[in-house]
Amino acid sequence: MLVNSFARATFLVAITALASLAACGSDNTGPTLPSDVIQLTGGQVSALDSAVKVAVGSNPSNPDLKALLDSAIDALAAGVQAKRIDVNTDLTTAPLFFVGIHRAYSIAAGGSFSTWTVVAFDDPSHVSTMIDLGGFAPGGAAPPNSASGTIGGDGVGNARFFHLAPGGAVTYWIVSSGTESFVSDSTTRGGTCPGFKPIPHVTCTVETLHLHFDVTAAGSVDGATGARHATVVSGVEVPTMRLDYTL
Repeated sequence: MLVNSFARATFLVAITALASLAACGSDNTGPTLPSDVIQLTGGQVSALDSAVKVAVGSNPSNPDLKALLDSAIDALAAGVQAKRIDVNTDLTTAPLFFVGIHRAYSIAAGGSFSTWTVVAFDDPSHVSTMIDLGGFAPGGAAPPNSASGTIGGDGVGNARFFHLAPGGAVTYWIVSSGTESFVSDSTTRGGTCPGFKPIPHVTCTVETLHLHFDVTAAGSVDGATGARHATVVSGVEVPTMRLDYTL
């Protein structure tokens, strides 16, 4: 319980510190990429940023939207690509692109832990659907590279679905059941994050995350919309920003 409380508190501090990344690397359009992998342009990052900010402003009592915005913009502005992944879902029929953040904490006083955030979105220029997947794992001498478990069971994972309408209206689901698995592949790191602005005690590298999930929400938070689900039945590879913290 103490480790989980400390993890959550440190996570919130880290999110605040990383907000400055949103201004970095936004002009890098990158090379020509396969159709299932995209490097967002500065305009696309700004459009995604603006759309979610409108939703955040219209829903000030929903802190999950702000965390979702921070996570997505941090990774994309740092130059991490997004990858199209086929998802079995009734949230949308549009293609969904995924990007991840793996935060690995090493604590000088002893102990370590890792958190994972994976964000999926549809058209970044006119975003209307987003999925937020999260994971946590305590470590020992070194931060762990994997976490797997059930939603609402052992506390490893959580997930949320969002529909963003023009003008800031949001339909919001909290996932109540299912499983998630996050496995960071340290052998596939691609060097430093191209748009990362150095900050003390943090390094940024690009890695591959092997992701699996099968999650369901019983109904929207306001009770107006019924159950929704999202599933990736086999482990897929997600481009991920790995942030190593030395605390």
